[in-house]
Amino acid sequence: MVAYAGPFTAQFRQELEAEWRDGSTKRGLALLPDISMKQLMEDPVTTKLWTAASLPNDNLSIENGIIMFGSRRWPLMIDPQNQANRFIKYFGKDAAEAGLDVFKMSDGNLLRNLELGIQFGKWVLIENVGEELDPALEPILLKQVDRSGSLRLGDKSIPYNN
Repeated sequence: MVAYAGPFTAQFRQELEAEWRDGSTKRGLALLPDISMKQLMEDPVTTKLWTAASLPNDNLSIENGIIMFGSRRWPLMIDPQNQANRFIKYFGKDAAEAGLDVFKMSDGNLLRNLELGIQFGKWVLIENVGEELDPALEPILLKQVDRSGSLRLGDKSIPYNN
C-alpha cells in the first residue's frame, strides 16, 4: 500500500486492499479479517501529533501521512486545497530539529538553498512545482548518497545530513 496506493482515492484504496486480502486468502496466507494499511501502520500518538498540526482527521489524510513518512522517496503532494502545505509548515516547525525552509520553484537561489538544507539536515518544502522538474534536482529526489555520505549536486559534493 505504501508503494502503490499514494495517488489513489480513498474508495479505490479500500477496493485495492479488499482485492489484496481476497488474493492473499485464496493463496492460503493467514491474515486478520479486514486488515488495512492504517490498522497495521498507524501509531495513534503520531496521528494525534499530525492532527494537532492541522492534518485533517479522515482516513485518507491519515493514510497519506503514513505513506509520506513511511516512504523511502520524497513525497510529491498534489494539493489543490493547501491542506498538505499547511500541515507540513505546522508540523515541520516542531518536528524538524534543524528547521524548515520553504522555497518556490521559481526561486533563483533554489539549488544553493537546497545545498544548505542538505548540509544542515533541514526539512525543505518546495512550493508551486510544475509538471517538469529541473534535472539538477534528480540526485536529491533519488537520494543518491554515495558511500562517503555525500550527495553530488552538479559539480559539487555536498555532505548529506539525514
